[in-house]
Amino acid sequence: MVTNKPRIRMTVRDGQQVPVRAYYEGGSTRRRMAGKGTAVTGPNGPIENSLAILQARSHHAIRNNAYAASAKEKYVSNLVGTGIKPQWGDPKIQALWDEWVSESDADGVDNFYGQQALAAGAQFEAGEVLGRFRYRRTSDGLSVPLQLQVVEAEHLDPTYSQTFGNRLIKMGIEFNAIGQRSAYHLWRYHPHENLTSQLNTRVPVPADNVIHMYRRTRPGQLRGVPELTAVIVRLYEIDEMQDATLARQKLAQLFGAFVKRKTSHDPEEEGPYFGELVRKPGEMDQLDEFTPGGIHYLEDDEDVSFSAPPDIQGQYTEWLRTELLAVGAGAGLTYEQMTGDLKGVNYSSIRAGLLEFRRRAEMLQAHLIVHQWCRRVAAKWLDVAVTSSALVIPGYWQKRKQLLAIDWIAPKWSWVDPLKEVSADLLEVRAGLAPRSEKAGERGWSIDLLDAEIDKGNQSADRYGLMLDSDPRRTAKNGGLQKELEALATTEEEDN
Repeated sequence: MVTNKPRIRMTVRDGQQVPVRAYYEGGSTRRRMAGKGTAVTGPNGPIENSLAILQARSHHAIRNNAYAASAKEKYVSNLVGTGIKPQWGDPKIQALWDEWVSESDADGVDNFYGQQALAAGAQFEAGEVLGRFRYRRTSDGLSVPLQLQVVEAEHLDPTYSQTFGNRLIKMGIEFNAIGQRSAYHLWRYHPHENLTSQLNTRVPVPADNVIHMYRRTRPGQLRGVPELTAVIVRLYEIDEMQDATLARQKLAQLFGAFVKRKTSHDPEEEGPYFGELVRKPGEMDQLDEFTPGGIHYLEDDEDVSFSAPPDIQGQYTEWLRTELLAVGAGAGLTYEQMTGDLKGVNYSSIRAGLLEFRRRAEMLQAHLIVHQWCRRVAAKWLDVAVTSSALVIPGYWQKRKQLLAIDWIAPKWSWVDPLKEVSADLLEVRAGLAPRSEKAGERGWSIDLLDAEIDKGNQSADRYGLMLDSDPRRTAKNGGLQKELEALATTEEEDN
C-alpha cells in the first residue's frame, strides 16, 4: 500500500516559512483538524490491509450482538424475502426454470431463492460473497446439468498479490493485459477451518465461472467491506457499556453488614475481652468478595471504603438510543427496524422512514442482487440448458439477448396502512399520473402476469356461475350489481 501525507504548501512571512492558510476548514492542518484523515490512499490499500480483521470482527459481532444480528436479518428479509423471481417470456423456459430452482444448490440444502438469501446475508456480514458454477453430467438426473455453490469471501485471499508479465493478481483476483478479470485464485477449502489447513491450496478458477457480489463505493474498488464497518466500534462500545451498567446494578444489590470489633474492655461483663482474638492468628477469613445479605467480620485495623463512580443511570437510556440511531444509520436501516422499538412512532413518521429505507433497498435489489447475482445465474443457466439440449430453441444465439430480457420481481412491500396506500394508488392511476404497470411492480407483479391471473380468475368465476363483489365487470364499487345501476341510469336519462 502506498500511503502519503498531503504536501503542506509553505509561504514566507516575516522572514520565516509558515503554512499557507487553508480557505476550506476541512483542508486545514491546524490544531482543530491536526492528524484527522491526513493519510492519502487509493480505493484498495485500506481494504487490503484491514479486510481480514474487519470480516472477523463483523462475524463476531453478528454472532454475539443482538443489534448486529437483527441488522443482518432485516437487511436480508427486505432485500430478498421469499426470493427475487424471474418472469421469462417463454412459458417453456419458465417451466424448466421452476423445475431447476429446487435443484440449484450444489450443497443440496437450499433452493435458488434460499441461496439468494444466503448470499445477501454473507455480503452483509463479510462485505462480499462468491458464487461458483458447478457443471454436472447429463446422467446426474438434473433438469439442467448446472448447479451453484455459494462460497464465503474468505476463500479469496486479500493479501495475495503478484505480477507475471502482463498478468496481474491483485487481492486474489487475476487481470489480463487490458484489465479484465480473468480468474479468481480461491482457497480449495475455507482457510479458517482447522482440519483443512494442512491440505489447502489456491486454485485459479476462470472468472466466467465465478460470481463476485459486492458493493462498490469507489471507482476501482476490487473488494467489498462488511456493511457494519462504519459502526463496528460503536457496537463493541455498546456491549461494554451495557456490561458496566449491569455490573454496577449487581453491585448495588449486595447489601450486607460489616462488623468491626471494639478495642475497649468492660470488666463487669463476662466473656472475652473486646478486641481479644477469638480465633488464632491466620484463621480469619479473608474478605475478597461480597455476598448479598452477608455479615462480614473485619480485623481490628481494617476498614471498608467504596469508590463513587458517576451515576449515569438517568442518562443511559438516551445514550443508548443515540448510539443505536448511529448504528442503524451506518447499517442502512431505520432505528425502529433494527431495535423493534416503536415508542412514539406514528403513521407519518414510520412511513417516511420506511420510504427512505425502501429506496435504498430497491437500489440494492437492482444493482446488487439482480445485476450482479441473478442476471449472471440466469444467463449461465440458459446457455447450459440449450447446449445440453434440455431446451431446444432454434436460432438461440441470435435470440439470446432478447430471451434474457427478464423481469425480476421482488416480493411486494407490506404497508403500515394498506387502505390509505391503495386509495392513493387508485387516485394516481385514475388521474393518469401513474401507469398500472408501476403500481403492479411495487406489489411484486409484472403487469402481464397480473392480468393473466385476473383473467384466469374471471374465467373460473364465469365457469361456475359466481358473482363476486371483487369482479368490477358485474359489481360496482359499493357492491351493487353493475347492470342494475346501468339500467337505472338509462331510465333516469329517458325520464329527463
